[in-house]
Amino acid sequence: MSEQNPQTSATPENVDTSPEKFLAALDIGSNSFHYVYARLSNDNLQVLHTEKYQVKLASGLDDNHMLSDEAISRGVATLENLLSSTENLTAENFRVVATYTLRKAKNAKRFLQAAKKVFPFDIEVISGHEEARLIYQGVAHNSESSLRQLIIDIGGGSTECVIGEGFDVKALASLNIGCVSCQKAYFPDENISSKHFKKAINEAKYKIEPLVKRFQKKGWQAAIGTSGTIKAIYNILNYDEAIKKPITLKQLQKLKSELIKAQTTANIKLAGLKENRRELICSGVAILIALFEMLGISELDFCSQALREGVLYQQLDKIRCDDIKQRTIGSLGTRFTIDQVQADNVSQLATTFFEDITKKFNFTDSIYQELLQWSAQIHEIGTDINTGGYQKHGEYILNNAHLSGFNQEQQQALAWLVGNQRKKISDIEALEWYMLDPQSLLAICIILRLSVLLNQQRHLNELPPFNLAYKKKTLYLHCEQSWLLERPLVDTELFHEQQYLEKVGITLAIEAHS
Repeated sequence: MSEQNPQTSATPENVDTSPEKFLAALDIGSNSFHYVYARLSNDNLQVLHTEKYQVKLASGLDDNHMLSDEAISRGVATLENLLSSTENLTAENFRVVATYTLRKAKNAKRFLQAAKKVFPFDIEVISGHEEARLIYQGVAHNSESSLRQLIIDIGGGSTECVIGEGFDVKALASLNIGCVSCQKAYFPDENISSKHFKKAINEAKYKIEPLVKRFQKKGWQAAIGTSGTIKAIYNILNYDEAIKKPITLKQLQKLKSELIKAQTTANIKLAGLKENRRELICSGVAILIALFEMLGISELDFCSQALREGVLYQQLDKIRCDDIKQRTIGSLGTRFTIDQVQADNVSQLATTFFEDITKKFNFTDSIYQELLQWSAQIHEIGTDINTGGYQKHGEYILNNAHLSGFNQEQQQALAWLVGNQRKKISDIEALEWYMLDPQSLLAICIILRLSVLLNQQRHLNELPPFNLAYKKKTLYLHCEQSWLLERPLVDTELFHEQQYLEKVGITLAIEAHS
């Protein structure tokens, strides 16, 4: 069921071994689970230990995108096996990300709930674009090249393509084709023929075609492949080479011919091919040939760093206070010409209200305050499309944009908050939540709504003091009576807000004082 490849290095006696000096990451992939444990040394990461388990999660995903009980059991058992390697880790220094299979599985929550019973760490399901970005960061942090690079990662369920320069991503795409899904569709009976290959290559080309013009327009000077599928092909083609050389299309076509001669998977005998890669090698070769031909790749080198290292380096960036999420929010503000003064006013009041009621709502995780601040900063993002119903335009943008640094659940929460900052509040329980608490999200949504409402007239002067109190399903808003009397529009909006909140079980009481 699994393959474990531990790699360790001794830790010198004079090195600080306190928990905060270590970082770990787990990549729950569609074919394999990859675990890496590293030490922070002189502001750099030194990998101390790695483990790999071939779980083949994607093989349990049916045509209706339902994950089988057997696949769920394999995945959960693997997580349980990993526990001994994670004893000294905490939520602060260990990040777990899941990719294509859990993105696509309609019953992903079943897996996550089963995992939670044996594995005490949150599992973040990330988007294809976020996966591609993290893969690029993993390669970029381990490359001294100043060239513009094309990075390709063929996974079990998806293929990620990224163009970048230095640490900056210029273009990225996540394609819904991977070696496990391709093998199931085009080599299911383990027979190998030119017909099988032709169909697999043509399907891969169909999936690649939409990105061709965009990627060729950006251009690149070097192409690099990463992760298990490309590594397997690279090792086969370089088996007798003293100095390993990049992969070429001519070599791939020759390898395809050798595989066709084998006729069945069982007959494949290639020097350098590991047993656990035998059944997936045909689909991997087919996808890589399609990429070479569609993108016009002349040669492809290999890098051993990938998604898991990208996750580690993002954790390191956070330690350095270089928060990718905050940079993403700032970038959105610039791109959609958000009124920064208004955003800051709403953020400031939201912070005051959050501090007023945080003990009553028991916000145990900093993510809720962060989501409140992020949503306040970009609450007007939809006005760039149309001021009428701008909150729903904002929700659409945030649901469909690539938000670097955010996992899928955080992105969903941010979109929901912005979309419900005014008017009717949509049912939060209708959405799937695993890591985040819907009632806590509703609480910060109410804070956002009141902060937006009280700032709606874009006051030139400072607002008077406001504060919130909460007791027994009643939210008390304390404000100056004279200020409210001078603003009948705000008074009317507060009346309507009382009606909206009543529908979600919250009574809003206005406590005006002289």
